[in-house]
Amino acid sequence: MATESGLPAGSPYKALADLGFSDYEAKAYCALLAQAPANGYQVAQQSGVPRAKIYEVLEKLVARGAAVRVEGKDQEGRLFAPTDPDQLIGRIEQTTRVACEEAREALESYQSDPQVVEVLWRVASESDLLARGKSLTEGAAHTLHLALWAEEFEVLLPSLLEAMDRGVQIAMILYSPHKGLKRLQDRGAGAVQHTRSKHHAVPVMGRQFVLVADRDKCITGSIFSPDNVEGVFTLNRGLVTNAIDLVNHEIFTERILVEVGEPVWDVFGKYLGKLNAFDPPK
Repeated sequence: MATESGLPAGSPYKALADLGFSDYEAKAYCALLAQAPANGYQVAQQSGVPRAKIYEVLEKLVARGAAVRVEGKDQEGRLFAPTDPDQLIGRIEQTTRVACEEAREALESYQSDPQVVEVLWRVASESDLLARGKSLTEGAAHTLHLALWAEEFEVLLPSLLEAMDRGVQIAMILYSPHKGLKRLQDRGAGAVQHTRSKHHAVPVMGRQFVLVADRDKCITGSIFSPDNVEGVFTLNRGLVTNAIDLVNHEIFTERILVEVGEPVWDVFGKYLGKLNAFDPPK
């Protein structure tokens, strides 16, 4: 299958194009890998690059560090050889990493007050939500706060265990049973099972999903179906702190009910069934 660039997907030409090589540069480099050292005429024949352009293209490869000029025994014409692919890719990786670090520093210094920028992305599918959640979990350095159901917990569990191996602290409320919860608890996570069934609320509220990484990045939303998700990914401090507060209060409520459940149920009913947020306090 051809891509928008006209290069076949999965081909070495497409791989080089993704790294910033032009069509001609990619073809000339691959031709050198197949036959080197070679002069411009030979590379043009092998690659299909027009002869009128070939030396210009080869010199661009030299400038990129993807090819070198070599001396031929007969001294007829300029000869070229490819840089070893492993060295070439290694140099590109290093250059790209340095460029990204410099760009980050430059942009951060240019931005006078990062806190005034509110970043908000809509999350509209379960696959997107889980991909962002997995990315946040894998990137967490200090803390994770979570409120989620077993279906999503199943996907994130390996990343959560790896996070704990890195020393990340976890506070989590799980709304439906999953045997993996004990694996987190055994490692010292503040992970609690929600004891009151919320299945009756799913048609209206969906499956709630809250994930906060390092107290500064958050995904929150509701899953009604795999393709019907209403959620946001945000760096907004107000939303992030509210999400953390929700997780903490859910955990605190469950711990209180476990310790003193019967007296509370006597007042508010089994599983707090008599509680209604709209009722005035007595």
